Amino acid sequence: MRSHKSISSSRRSTTRRWRRPITVLAICLTSALLASGGGATFAEPAPSTTIWLCSPAVPSDPCDLPQDTTDLLTGAVTSPPPVTDPDKSVDCFFVYGTATHSLTPNAERVASPEIRAATSLQGARFNRICRMYAPVYRQASFPGTLLVNLGYTEPFSVAYRDVLDAWNAFLSHQDTGRGVILIGHSQGAFLLRKLIREQIDPRPQVRSRLAGAFVMGGNVTTERGSTVGGDFTRIPICTQRYQYRCVTAYSNNIVPPPLSLFGNSTLDIASLRAGLPMGPRYAVACTDPAVISGNDDPVGITVPSAPYPTGILAAFVAYTAAPGAWPTSSTTWTTGRGRGVGRCAEVNGYRQYHITMTRPQALNEIPLFDTHVIDVNFGLDRLVDIASRQAKSWLADTH
Repeated sequence: MRSHKSISSSRRSTTRRWRRPITVLAICLTSALLASGGGATFAEPAPSTTIWLCSPAVPSDPCDLPQDTTDLLTGAVTSPPPVTDPDKSVDCFFVYGTATHSLTPNAERVASPEIRAATSLQGARFNRICRMYAPVYRQASFPGTLLVNLGYTEPFSVAYRDVLDAWNAFLSHQDTGRGVILIGHSQGAFLLRKLIREQIDPRPQVRSRLAGAFVMGGNVTTERGSTVGGDFTRIPICTQRYQYRCVTAYSNNIVPPPLSLFGNSTLDIASLRAGLPMGPRYAVACTDPAVISGNDDPVGITVPSAPYPTGILAAFVAYTAAPGAWPTSSTTWTTGRGRGVGRCAEVNGYRQYHITMTRPQALNEIPLFDTHVIDVNFGLDRLVDIASRQAKSWLADTH
């Protein structure tokens, strides 16, 4: 990820880079237009049962990655012992972001390689504190999300029905005395916003089980000047050290964007189409993980070492790291050489978590998406530490 010595030099460097990812975006949009005119069937019957991508009953699922990690900056290799499910006090309900290669509006309910990789990328690091649950859902594809933004909302509705069915199955079959942490990114974050808003926030019994939520890269909203009042009436965004029963939410940038899909509620068409709060009365949430964790040390980008499956999302991953490569090593996980610090800032009307790299590593912005690919993985272990403390606080408060 590329270091930037100043905001002005960052802007010049990023401007030169904007030409290349436009090709990637053009491919996505062209595919979407072709799919929307290709006679695809939009409406599908609701699934009769939930298919779990990750759960304690699924052997060798993509959430089961070991935690051995190589830090490319220090050369340190850590191999913490696995934590058994009986020693985990809470469950994690994880919803992956847009990863499908499908050109139909919705993906099939199949645990494809790219879906498994997206789940490992952003969910598997939490397995040391949670029993992991992640449903396979018929997510809106890249073409489907374009249709949603153009006003045809059925692809999002199909995806949400699957996630809602999985949530209800989770509640009905799991120990009701256990706490839960919700985790989602991108499309998964939009789906969790709706789920928390409709199924958790207004229901005291379900709300009491919430230890925390990480709703990343999905434009969570509040009333301006408040920690509630947008998406959620009772569940606040996290603002204080060691706070729990709250929502951690932000989108990253390395350079304040002139135009973005994230950070400005007034321009948030995706939320409008999903039936979620948007508009000038709302602010997009930005919680500072350094404040919540009590750890403001520079952090790196931690990712699985295995190559990402070929596809559109892989192109985004590769471009973000160009001209370097995605961090990799002989261990299951790798933390890159770069280190950075961040702060919430509102620039050009966009409220995001602005990263300043203190040790260089290539990091390219994707037009409209900023550094969306690493929303979760920049400082991933700090997020896991926050979740761990929230789980302990929830347990101490309820037992």
